[in-house]
Amino acid sequence: MKLGDALHQYRCNRQKLVDRTRSLVKKKKAAEKKFEATGDVTFADEAATLQLSIEANEENFKKNQEVLDNLTMQYTAEWNAEVARQQSDSETGYAAELGKIMTTVARMCAGDKVPLSDEQKVREYDSELYMKAKMAQSMMAAMKKKQKEYDSLWNEDEEEKNKYDPEAAAENAEFAGVLPDIEVGEAEAIEAPDISM
Repeated sequence: MKLGDALHQYRCNRQKLVDRTRSLVKKKKAAEKKFEATGDVTFADEAATLQLSIEANEENFKKNQEVLDNLTMQYTAEWNAEVARQQSDSETGYAAELGKIMTTVARMCAGDKVPLSDEQKVREYDSELYMKAKMAQSMMAAMKKKQKEYDSLWNEDEEEKNKYDPEAAAENAEFAGVLPDIEVGEAEAIEAPDISM
């Protein structure tokens, strides 16, 4: 089962278990009040039965939470592995990106023309560095007879192809292990009938 699907399933189970516990506690309190008001032993028995249901439900909640914790740890590990892979990729990683930014800055400082998209990448990286490179570009361009014109260092098709998505990698990773069935309905098997009047 994929981690994203398993996380969703066990989170839904957790919510159902929480809702069921609230409902059972409310019914138990009502039974206790009716026992105190009437002294009828059947209400005391129903309250005791509801207490057993609450305990069974809480046990299922603990099991479900353990599974969720394990799933979350594996999800985080998959996410971090994808981020590490992205950062270490020599073609699209952080070092490659920084190299392209510095090359663009060097070209600007030499007074040459670079595409606006490349200038924007420098501005996004460091606006102060961009302003200094832009000033140097205008001063050097005034001293040159002819400016070189460069193509973009960032190929948009390559960027899309090499884009990393840590969330998708974590969501689609297969769970390593066996997922236990947490019976959300187990508590209902011993739940007392509704005693609200």
